[in-house]
Amino acid sequence: MRVSTPSTEPGSDATRETPAVLMEDVSASYDGHPALEAVSFRVPEGSFAALIGPNGAGKSTCLRLLLGLTRPTKGRVEVFGRPPLADKADGVGYVPQKVTIPRGLPISVLDIVLMGRTALLGAGHRPKRVDREMARNALDQVGLADMAARRFQDLSGGQQQRVLIARALCSHPRLLLMDEPTAGLDSAARARFYALVCDLQHARGLTLLCATHDLDVVGDHADVLILLDRSVRAQGAPSDILQEGALSGAYRFPRPHVHPGHEPGDGGAS
Repeated sequence: MRVSTPSTEPGSDATRETPAVLMEDVSASYDGHPALEAVSFRVPEGSFAALIGPNGAGKSTCLRLLLGLTRPTKGRVEVFGRPPLADKADGVGYVPQKVTIPRGLPISVLDIVLMGRTALLGAGHRPKRVDREMARNALDQVGLADMAARRFQDLSGGQQQRVLIARALCSHPRLLLMDEPTAGLDSAARARFYALVCDLQHARGLTLLCATHDLDVVGDHADVLILLDRSVRAQGAPSDILQEGALSGAYRFPRPHVHPGHEPGDGGAS
């Protein structure tokens, strides 16, 4: 079921509700180079929003702002009505593209998932029995309960991403942020990934915000697409955004290429 982009007019119901994510007139820069300019969007609690746009559009910067890892040069950033904090989970889980494990380090799948409890336990505190039970339960939710003792590096790319989802779920988040989580996965693995997170969203009442290039898959699951190119170029239902001219302009698609000797549209048939 699709949801329409909520109204942000003063006095509307949307402005009276606290969204899971709010960015209002946000600008950010790195070493003096602008990364975001006057970005505004909101993600209602319980919905699935996807940030799309070309490389360098500012998708990862948005996630870093929401994680509290960087600060805006202008504007307001809120998560569940409060400024984000980098030193605590505070209801936010994060799924990166991948984690880098030194070659030969025998770290298990369960050890990776237990890292999701670190922010809640605090420095110097070792996981207890209850933490291990939560980690095993999270692995069960992503279908990997029988792989807890396996070496993380021995898993396939798709399995590793499911482990990273379990790690994020260990902190019992209300919001799950994902930064191009299917990079390097094949088409089938990407489809399985989005089906899994969509099922988890509905089962746990999660809010999802995913930065992605998977235009062919994410549109089947997301409620709202937010097209970024340093600023918000368009936002709305996938069926609308994926057909708009703004998509072509933001990605700067080249004109159709015609091979010598082929007539346009003939498919190369002789």
